[in-house]
Amino acid sequence: MNESMVTLGCIMAEVSEHDSGEITSSAEGDVRLTFRFTSESEDNKIIVTGQMRQLGDSGYLPIAIVRIDASDPTQFFLLAVNGLSESLRVALQYEGGDLIHIALGLVALGQDGSTVSN
Repeated sequence: MNESMVTLGCIMAEVSEHDSGEITSSAEGDVRLTFRFTSESEDNKIIVTGQMRQLGDSGYLPIAIVRIDASDPTQFFLLAVNGLSESLRVALQYEGGDLIHIALGLVALGQDGSTVSN
């Protein structure tokens, strides 16, 4: 793993998993995404927060990890899981960055940075 890369959080979506391994949106038409801050443990595993656990109980799964380069924190990287449906990939492409920017803006204002699309 690149030591300068730092996990900032994850984007979760309300999804359904299929036997084929494909992950699709549970909502008809609308893809519901949410961003949650988290980090990783020393053994490079994502730390599941209480908020993430509650969302998981409601049918949400992490679909992308958000990482930044500590030497250039002006850029972030979305690392999507394999097997996402086209609608989830498109939603991640067009809404993922906005969710992250909103969350960072809220944190800069001293507020909870959790964000939800739609």
